[in-house]
Amino acid sequence: MTPALLFLDRDGVLNEMVVDPEHGTINSPLHPDQVRLRPGAGAAVAGLARLGFVPVIVSNQPASAKGTTTKANLEAVHARVLELLAADGAQVAGSYICFHRSEDACTCRKPKPGLLEQAWAAHPGFDKRTAWMVGDGVTDIQAGESFGVKTVFIGAYKTDAMNLMAEKKVQPNFWCKGLPEVLQFFKDQGAKMDSSFTQVFLEESIGAIKNIDPVQIENMATGLAEVRKGGGRLFILGVGGSAGHASHAVNDFRKICGFEAYCPTDNVSELTARINDDGWETCFSGWLEGSRLSSKDALLIFSVGGGNREKNVSTSLVRALELAQARDAKIFGIVGKDGGYTKQVADACSLIPIVSDKRITPHTEGLAAVVWHLLVSHPALQLKETKWESVAKSSTQ
Repeated sequence: MTPALLFLDRDGVLNEMVVDPEHGTINSPLHPDQVRLRPGAGAAVAGLARLGFVPVIVSNQPASAKGTTTKANLEAVHARVLELLAADGAQVAGSYICFHRSEDACTCRKPKPGLLEQAWAAHPGFDKRTAWMVGDGVTDIQAGESFGVKTVFIGAYKTDAMNLMAEKKVQPNFWCKGLPEVLQFFKDQGAKMDSSFTQVFLEESIGAIKNIDPVQIENMATGLAEVRKGGGRLFILGVGGSAGHASHAVNDFRKICGFEAYCPTDNVSELTARINDDGWETCFSGWLEGSRLSSKDALLIFSVGGGNREKNVSTSLVRALELAQARDAKIFGIVGKDGGYTKQVADACSLIPIVSDKRITPHTEGLAAVVWHLLVSHPALQLKETKWESVAKSSTQ
C-alpha cells in the first residue's frame, strides 16, 4: 500500500491504564515502573508498519501540570513505552505530547487537532485520505474528525460510549477492542482490494453482525412482550426502503407473534392526503393521533439515521417520536449511523454498526431485516410456528 500516516493515542491504546484499587480510579502511568504494554500492541504496531503505515504518537499528558507528578517522570514513562515497543520490534516515527490541562489555553490538547497538525507538519508528503487516528477516547475521535482523517475507536461497544459519541456528534469508521484487531482490519482492507465486491460486502455484513449489541435486542424483546401482555398495539414506522420493512414486519408481528400491529405507510390514501393537506413533517404523528396512540402502545422505528431535526432528515419520524414521548408510549428502534433521535429517546434500540462509510444504508437496511426476524423468532415473542418450519417438521415425521 502507499505509505500512510497513522496517529496513535498512547494510554489505553499502546500501554495499559493503571488501576488505583484504593480510590477505584483508572489513570495513566505516572512512573516508568507502572508501564505495561497492552496485549499484542507492540507486534501490532510492527505489523502496521509492514503494511506501509508510519506510526506517530499523539498523547495528552496533563499530570505534571496538575501537580500529581513531575514532567521528568512523564518523559521517563514515555521513554519506557518506546523501549517496550522497540523490544517487540516496533518503532514510531515521532511523539507529540501535550502537557497542558483542559483549562489551559492551548491549541494542542485533544479534542483540538493541534498534535495531529504538529505531526503532519513534521512528516510532509502524506495524503489525509489515507491517514487514520486510533484512540480509546471520544476526544481522540473528535481530534481525528476535526483534522479530516478517518478514525478507529478502541473500546467496548457499549451504550454509554455510543451515547457520548452521539452527544459529541462523532462516529468512528471502525470500532474494536485493541491494536491486534486494528492490524487485522487493515490486512482485511488490503485483501479486499483483490477480492470480488460480493466477498467484500458479505465480509462487511459479518463484521457488522458481530458488533451488534445483543443486550439491546434482548431488551427490545422483553419490552415488546410487555406491550403485548398489556394489550397494547404496535405501530411500525419507516421511510423509503424502511417503509417496505415496516409493512413486512407488521405482517410478521401480527401473524407470528399475535400483535395488533399497524403501519401508516400501508394506507396510501390517508398518508398522501395528510402529506398533501398538512405537510410531510406531521403525516405520521397525525396518523398516530387519529389512531389514539396511548401509553399502552409502542412504536418500532426502522431508519438509517433515526431522524434528525437539526439536519432536517426524517422529521416525520421525529414528530412521531415526540408524540410517543408525550403519550408515554414505548419506543423501540433498529437504526444505523449514530442512531439519531430514535436512539436518544428509545426504551431499547439496536444500532447497526458502521463497517463501511460507503455502504451505511445497504448494511443498515439489510441487517434491520435480520434483527426484526430475530425478534419475531424470539421465544419471548413467537407464538406460532412459521409455515416452512412446520412443513419441514411434518415431512420428517
